[in-house]
Amino acid sequence: MNKTSRIVSALCAFAMMYPLTTTHAQTVLTLEECRTMALQNNSQSKIAQEKVTAAQYDSKAAFANYLPKISATGMYLHNSENLSLISDDQKSSLSTMGTRVNGAITSIMTDPNFVNLCMTDASIGKLATYLGGKMGTADIKGALNQIGRELSDDLTLDIQNVYVGAISVEEPLYVGGKIRAYNKVTAYARELAETQLDGEDQKVMVTVDEAYWQIVSIANKLRLTDQYVDLLRQMDSNVEIMKNEGVATASDQLSVRVKLNEAEMSQIKAQNGLILSKMLLCQLCGMPLDSEIMLKDEMVENLDIPADEVTYTQEDLYENRPELKSLQLAVNIYDMKSKIVRADYLPTVALTGNYLITNPSAHNGVANEFHGMWNVGVVAKIPIYHFGEGMNKYRRAKSDVILTQYQLDDARGKVSLQASQYEKKIAEADSRLEMALKNMENAEENLRIANIGFQEGVVESQLVLAAQTAWLKAHSEEIDARIDRIMATVYLRQATGQLK
Repeated sequence: MNKTSRIVSALCAFAMMYPLTTTHAQTVLTLEECRTMALQNNSQSKIAQEKVTAAQYDSKAAFANYLPKISATGMYLHNSENLSLISDDQKSSLSTMGTRVNGAITSIMTDPNFVNLCMTDASIGKLATYLGGKMGTADIKGALNQIGRELSDDLTLDIQNVYVGAISVEEPLYVGGKIRAYNKVTAYARELAETQLDGEDQKVMVTVDEAYWQIVSIANKLRLTDQYVDLLRQMDSNVEIMKNEGVATASDQLSVRVKLNEAEMSQIKAQNGLILSKMLLCQLCGMPLDSEIMLKDEMVENLDIPADEVTYTQEDLYENRPELKSLQLAVNIYDMKSKIVRADYLPTVALTGNYLITNPSAHNGVANEFHGMWNVGVVAKIPIYHFGEGMNKYRRAKSDVILTQYQLDDARGKVSLQASQYEKKIAEADSRLEMALKNMENAEENLRIANIGFQEGVVESQLVLAAQTAWLKAHSEEIDARIDRIMATVYLRQATGQLK
């Protein structure tokens, strides 16, 4: 018993206590319409579709790695102190430069040797008198002190407020094949998401087919049960007449009525089972549970068996089965990831260009003003030695490739076995259907003879009841055989990846 049958059986038990009714207008649905609505409503299919969309964005993002990257950077710094190119003692010396020069000249002019020289040389004496007069004033001394202070200030750089801005452009020239490998990874990932979506769609279609043909089976069995109940009611009426005429006994009437009660109970179960099966299909299709629906094949008494045969080769099986395609794509992805790992330990070369603006700027001395400059260059990075880290990571990545390949080989064997098993199930279903048709013919003939014999009084009621039960069982088995044959084809198409 499959999952859908178990759900319906459980719901039928519940419905025996709480019979259901529907009031909406009836809608006729085909199998294809049910599949379409279920695919649109299924949450797992929506999730798989969103994964496809996400993989497409990843692919576009990976392609952007081929293009230059442009970035802008801005920075502001507030420093607690300025930058001084000379010490505090040197600053003090520069600030008192005039005073020290004045003291030095005064010391020279008061030297006895220099005084004797001035007395013997009139021109030197005049110069000494002039310098002595000037240096004694505050003008020269103050001017020299001012020059020293200004020089000290110029050697102290104002960096308390620093502004820096930069625009950078980087174009990779060679990164060990990482960009190419990453683009292939995202392409495989997108294909993997699409394959998983196809797999989810096939699961949904199989679930819908099971629910659809479950309804068809119950509907046919309900009609069969109705006929069985009518037969028993007619027989109960005939036995009542025969009892009044003294031909039949009360025991015969009780036996018929027990069978009639059992049949009416089965009739109620089938009615509620049909309603609940339709509720399950409505839930799969995203329709209100109390929708009144009628399936196109529900009123067909003799269901047609699909005439088309499922043909495939091993190559088609490996190519079409979503699970195998997913594993093959996983192998490809891991292979590309191993190349990405290897690229981390290969040389990289990139072309760079920058425009930098700062305040303070140093293009013409250090000044508190904005000034910019640009540069271009080539950056190369060559890994030298990492104590085996790169090699071990690469070997680990290759191990993932080998592991996934083993999983793919194992899955191929299992899928081939599964397809062969479903082929056998189709052959088995054909044999069961052939036998069911023969049993149904025999049961109908047996019931006809039993009814004639009962009417003529040569056959007991128990034999007629047994013939009716055999007739019901034969027809029920014929319905099951047809449904099983239809579903066997569906399962084989799913196993071979041909379910569309």
